[in-house]
Amino acid sequence: MDGGSSKSWGVADKLLFELVQNPNLSVICLREIQRSIKHSSKKLIEERIEFYKLHAYFTILDTEIRSKLGSGIIIFNGLQTHTVDSIKSLEGFDIAWVEEAQTISEYSIELLIPTIRKNGSKLYFTWNPKHAEDPIENLEHDQVNKTTIHINYLDNPFCPESITAEAEEMKRRRLKKYNHIYLGMHGVSEGLIFENVEVRVIREDEVKGMECLQGGDFGFTNDNSTFSINYVDHKNKKLYVFDGFSKKGMHNSEIADRVKSLKAHKHITRWDCAEPKSIAHLNVLGARSMPSEKGKDSVIAGISYMQEFDIIVNAHLSDFVTSFNNYAWDVDKITGKPINKPNHDFSDEVDGVRYSLSHLYNRRNRNKRGNVRPRGI
Repeated sequence: MDGGSSKSWGVADKLLFELVQNPNLSVICLREIQRSIKHSSKKLIEERIEFYKLHAYFTILDTEIRSKLGSGIIIFNGLQTHTVDSIKSLEGFDIAWVEEAQTISEYSIELLIPTIRKNGSKLYFTWNPKHAEDPIENLEHDQVNKTTIHINYLDNPFCPESITAEAEEMKRRRLKKYNHIYLGMHGVSEGLIFENVEVRVIREDEVKGMECLQGGDFGFTNDNSTFSINYVDHKNKKLYVFDGFSKKGMHNSEIADRVKSLKAHKHITRWDCAEPKSIAHLNVLGARSMPSEKGKDSVIAGISYMQEFDIIVNAHLSDFVTSFNNYAWDVDKITGKPINKPNHDFSDEVDGVRYSLSHLYNRRNRNKRGNVRPRGI
């Protein structure tokens, strides 16, 4: 989430202007994971070419953008696809831009930094801060010969009024989330609900044969609509959040289309049971859906059940990473101590995953006596 700062636009514009001035520059745009060209920064750069009417300078091809006036080129790649040997192919590039740098691993940074070493070469990193311990944050503190610019929507004179209004509304209702998303502060860390979360690339062969459970939550104006494909290893107590999406303003037809694009529409998805009309509509649209199970203390029961698992979140699911790493217990307004109730901030993606498991923890808890009390409170 860019939070209205337009930093990605700013870097895209700078790359294009440098290529106009020097049409022989070679540029590579990187992300930690790039499954296909549609997950790259290519679409954004194409939009900026259109905005500035630079078609006389650039030829847009399926997987790259070329200069019409020289040998210059912009290509797009994922850092996770590179090894110690293959990364050497980037040595001749003049500029590297790493987007969503909050997700890159220390290993990727150690590969990249020494590789872009051509005389006069530059590296640009853009990211939304999450944790002070993230590898990119260490790079910011340790790397010499660097310039760091902290920017948010207040620094953007062209920030749309709709984003400003949304930011001010979040500031009024959810100050911690506002500070993180719109001011670029690190996410909350005290009173975290899930301290058993690992973020990395999940290979398909890792989850092959496991039980697949899909879940989703509905939102629109203030909250995200989320969908996730999850795999459960009951024997080793591991929960894999493998794929999905999270976005505001989604109508049911768009949700159904996205589910179908992930080839997940034939497998049943458990959604928030408070939205029976939307669930029925998704079924009509061809995305098999059913309501999640709710009951007394079902939120706490679900959290307690999920805490039993090691949770592995696929690295490309940045919104899910943020949610799991920032979902925290609410605090007593007088004592400031965590209470037995989760704060709604950062809950959207976690809730969708929890709904996918609702039949499991509700079934188990119906066979138990006594109250459920999660760890950490």
